[in-house]
Amino acid sequence: MREGLVPATTYLAISTDDSRLVGMLDIRHRLNDYLINFGGHIGYSVRKTERNQGYATEMLALGLLQCKKLGIKRVLITCNKNNIASAKTILKNGAMLENEVTEGNNITQRYWITLD
Repeated sequence: MREGLVPATTYLAISTDDSRLVGMLDIRHRLNDYLINFGGHIGYSVRKTERNQGYATEMLALGLLQCKKLGIKRVLITCNKNNIASAKTILKNGAMLENEVTEGNNITQRYWITLD
């Protein structure tokens, strides 16, 4: 593994209707200094044409199950403060906002989810 990177697993969300790629989700198995502030354990994206259909919420929920299997008990998820849809997705999955971190003109919101 190259310096500065952490082990991660990437999952693809594929539509069962037409086998189209709906989105992607990355689970980082541990955090480095950058990820603890700006990236978190989970990153996800949904194809623009597939947004606002609940895919992100379901993808994140499934990602949290995988985190639990990996032994990650507290999951950090971040998003840009301007990304209201992502913040709603994170909150729907039981997250609590810890704080906001500023880097240049960007404000990153840091959310935690504790897994049972």
